[in-house]
Amino acid sequence: MRSPDVPRRRVRTTRGRVGLLVAAVVIFFLIISLRGIAGFYTDFLWFQELHLTSVWRGVLGAKVGLATLFTVIFFVLMWVNLAIADRIAPAFRPMGPEEELVERYHQVVGPRALLVRTAVSALFALIAGPSVAGHWNQWILFTHHVPFHVKDPQFHKDIGFYVFQLPFLKFLVDWLFASTIIILIVAAVAHYLNGGIRVQAIQKVTPQVKAHLSVLLAILALLKAAGYFLQQYELNFSSRGVVQGASYTDVKAQLPALKLLIVISLFAAVLLLYNIVRRGWALPIIAVGLWAFVSIIIGAAYPAFIQQFRVSPTESKKERPYIARNIKATRAAYNLGDVKINPFNFNTNLNAGDLVNNGGTIRNVRLWDPDVLQKTYQQLQEIRGFYRFNDVDVDRYNINNQITQVELSARDLNPGGIPSPSWVNGHLVFTHGYGAVLSPANAVTSGGDPSVGGRAPRGPPARLVLRRKPGRLLDRAHRPEGDRLHRGQRHQPQQHVCGHGRRAARLVRQAGGPLTALRRLQPAHLGVHQLEVPGDLRPRHP
Repeated sequence: MRSPDVPRRRVRTTRGRVGLLVAAVVIFFLIISLRGIAGFYTDFLWFQELHLTSVWRGVLGAKVGLATLFTVIFFVLMWVNLAIADRIAPAFRPMGPEEELVERYHQVVGPRALLVRTAVSALFALIAGPSVAGHWNQWILFTHHVPFHVKDPQFHKDIGFYVFQLPFLKFLVDWLFASTIIILIVAAVAHYLNGGIRVQAIQKVTPQVKAHLSVLLAILALLKAAGYFLQQYELNFSSRGVVQGASYTDVKAQLPALKLLIVISLFAAVLLLYNIVRRGWALPIIAVGLWAFVSIIIGAAYPAFIQQFRVSPTESKKERPYIARNIKATRAAYNLGDVKINPFNFNTNLNAGDLVNNGGTIRNVRLWDPDVLQKTYQQLQEIRGFYRFNDVDVDRYNINNQITQVELSARDLNPGGIPSPSWVNGHLVFTHGYGAVLSPANAVTSGGDPSVGGRAPRGPPARLVLRRKPGRLLDRAHRPEGDRLHRGQRHQPQQHVCGHGRRAARLVRQAGGPLTALRRLQPAHLGVHQLEVPGDLRPRHP
C-alpha cells in the first residue's frame, strides 16, 4: 500500500527565510547605528551633568521636527507628481521597439501601482528629509528672530534679517530647487514607463506630459529667481574687496547682473508656462540658452572684468566709501560709534623735565616684543619637553601700588612632546599644563632676560579647575585640541617636583558623566577601544 505524500513545508520555509532576512537587516542597521546611538545617549548625559537638559530637548525637538516636516513635504510632492504621471498616462500608444519594456513593466507593477508609488516616494523622502536636521540652528534663529534696529547701508534691511532669517531662507530655496530637480527626473522616468515619452516615435511627448514637465521647469525657474534675489543680500558678506562687505565691483557690477538674472529667470518661467499651449520645445530652449549666456557673461565675466581693469588700478579711490562703511559697522558692533578723533599736538624736542613729569608713562614703555618673548619663555621656562607656550598676552597688574604693564603666558601641554606616545600617556598620564609665566614688560635682568624671578618654579602646582570624582569621565578639561580626560584609573597624571618630592596633579571639581554607566557606549562614541581595557579604567568608590 502506497503511503500518502507528505506535504511540503514551503510556506513555512519561505516565512523563515523572510524572518531571517528581516532580522539580519535589523542587526545590520543596529551595528552601523551603534556609534550614533551611543553619541545620542552620551550627549544627553553631558547636558544632564551641566543641568542643561532643557537645551538638549530643545535641540533634539528642532532636529526631529525639521526632519519630519521636510520628509513629509518631499513625500507629498513626489507622491502627487507620480500620481499625476499615472493619471495622464496615455491609454494607447502605437506599438514600437520600446513597448515591450513598457508592457513588462505594467505587467509587474500595474496591479501594485499605488504601493510602488508610495514606496518610491518614501525612499526618496527618507533621503532628502532627514538631512535637513543638520540645519536646526538656522531654524531656531529663524523662528526666534528679533530686530537689531540698525539697517545696512546698501539694502537698508535690519541687521537681524542677515543674522536670523537669511541663512535659513537661502537653505530653504536651495533645498526646494534640488528637490524639484529630483522630482522632475523621477517624473520623467515615470512618464517614459507609462508611455507618455517616446524616443523613436513621431510624437515624442504627449501634450499632457509636456504640460506637466513644463510646470515643473517653470517652478525651477521661479526658484532660481528666488535664489538670485537672496544672493543680492549675500553681497554684504562678500570678500572680493579690500575689506569684508559689499565692494565697488559687487555694487556696480555683481548687483546689476543679479537683477538681470532675476528678470531672465522670471521670463523663462513665463515662456515655459506659455509653452504648454505651443508645439515643440523651441521656447524653453531659447529661455535656457539666454539664461546660460547671461549667467556666464554678465554674472561672472563682467564683474571679473570690472574688478581687474577698473577697480584694481585705482582701488583705494574706488573702495573708499565701502571701506568707510566697514569701519562704521565695526565701530557699531563694538559699541564704539561715539568715538571722536582729536588731533594730538606732540613735541619731538623732549627734555629732562618732560621725562620727570611723565614718569608713569616712561616706566611702562614695553621693552619686550610678545613674539620674541614667547620664544624666550620657551627656552628658559619650558621645564619639560612636553610643555609649550602658545602665545604671550599683554595685561596690567598692580605691583607695589603701581599699575605695571606685564606680559604673561600659560605653560600648556604639548602633545607632540609627550615621551613614549601612547593612548595611556596621552589620556591618563600627561593630562594638563603647569602654571604660567609672568614678567614686567618694562624690565630685563642683567643678562638680558625677562624678569621672572630667575628660575622656573619648583613648588607644587596650583590646583586645577576640575574636581575629580572616582569613576567619572571629564570632557575637554584642560586638554588641548578637544581631547578628553579620564579619571578613576590606575595610571596617575604627570607628577611635578616639589619641596617634598614628586607630587601628582589632582583635579579639584566634580564634573563629567559616570564612567560605569558608559562602559559599553563610550568606546563606540569616542572610537577608542582602550576604554574597554579593565586594567586601565576601573570604577572607584569615594
